[in-house]
Amino acid sequence: MTDIILSPDGKFMWTGDQWIPTPPNSKGSSLNMQDSVISGDVITTNIHNDPSMVTAAIVTALQQLGMLNSPQQQAPPDNGFDLPASFSVGDHVEYYSPTNQRWLNRCKVTGINNDGTYKIEVPKTDKTETKYAVVIGNSLGTIRPASAPYSTGDRVFVNWKNYGHFYSGSISKKNADETYQIHFDDGDVEDGVEWGRIEPLNESSQEVKDYIHNDSTAEDELVKAFQVFDPEHSGTILAKDYMKILTEYGDSPLTVEEVLSEFASLEISMDSQLDYFELAKYLVGSELMANTQPTKPDVVIRDAYVEAGLLKGYAYAHPRLGESNIKSSPIQSISYDERATGRVETRNTIYVVGPTGWKVQPEDHPFNSWN
Repeated sequence: MTDIILSPDGKFMWTGDQWIPTPPNSKGSSLNMQDSVISGDVITTNIHNDPSMVTAAIVTALQQLGMLNSPQQQAPPDNGFDLPASFSVGDHVEYYSPTNQRWLNRCKVTGINNDGTYKIEVPKTDKTETKYAVVIGNSLGTIRPASAPYSTGDRVFVNWKNYGHFYSGSISKKNADETYQIHFDDGDVEDGVEWGRIEPLNESSQEVKDYIHNDSTAEDELVKAFQVFDPEHSGTILAKDYMKILTEYGDSPLTVEEVLSEFASLEISMDSQLDYFELAKYLVGSELMANTQPTKPDVVIRDAYVEAGLLKGYAYAHPRLGESNIKSSPIQSISYDERATGRVETRNTIYVVGPTGWKVQPEDHPFNSWN
C-alpha cells in the first residue's frame, strides 16, 4: 500500500489531487513533521503566525528547489547621473561596495594620489575603513557624488528590502537616523530605508515609464492569479494552496515530494498564511520574470568612440536625452553583423553604430581585419 503523504505539520493529507484534513490515527511517511512543529519551538510558531516570515521562508524553499535565483543587485533605469571630472579633499561621496554590491553613503574623500586616484573613508557599523586607490565611475569599487538629500513627497526608485530589484514609490517620512519611510506605488510600505538604496526617479523618461509599467503589469498579473485562492481578498493564501500552484501549474511543475521536503526542512506548515502581495514582488524581481523585463531600446549614434570603457558620440532619438551628445554607462559588449554595423550594449541601451559611424574604430572592428 502506498504510504500516506502528510503535510509538514501533519494536519493535511495528500489524496493525489488535493489536500484534505488528516483523519484520526493516520500514519504517514517520513515527511510527517508533526512532532517538530508542535514541540513548542518559538521560532516555528512565529513563522507560522507571521505571513511575511512565511513568505520569506517559501522564497528560500523556491531558491533551494532551483525555481529562483538568490537576489542579484541590479540598477533601475538610468536617471542621467553626471559624473564630475574630479573631487576635492573633504567632498562627500558614495562608494560602490563590491562586497555589498550597493552604494554606501556618508563616505568622504581624504586624499588625492599622484596617479589621480582617491583615498576615501567608508564608515561601517563598528569602524571606519580606508580605501586607498579608488576612481570615479559607476561600477564596483568606484565613487560618485553623494546623492542629494531627499524630501517628503519625492518620487524615487527604491531597492525593496535590499533584495536587488528597484520599485517606484514616494518618500512619506524622513526619520531621525537619516533613513526614510517609503510608500510604494503598489501600496506596500517600507520604513528604515537607507538612502544608499534610493535613486531619484525621472518620470519624464520613457524608459522609466516602461520600467514602471512593466513591473506594475507583472505584479498585477501574479496578484490576480493568487486571488483565485483568496475569495475574501485578505491578502494571504494558505501554504497548501501555493503548493498546489507549484505542483499543478506551469510548464515544469514540481513534484509533491520535492515541495513537501523543502517545506518540511523550513518548518512551513500547510495551514500557514503567506502574504502573496509580497511574494509577487519577490517573483517580479527574480529571474522567473526575466522575460517580462523591458527590452533595451536601440539608439543610433554617429561620431562614436570608446573611452575608458564608455561609449561617446552623437545620438539620435535617445529615449531620455533626445538628440544630443551622450556619454554612456559602462559598455557590456560590442558585436558586429556581416555589414560591420556595430551594436554596443550598455546597462539600459543598445547603441547602433553604422559601418562609417565611428569617429575612432575599436580595435576589434571588422574593417581592421579586412585591410
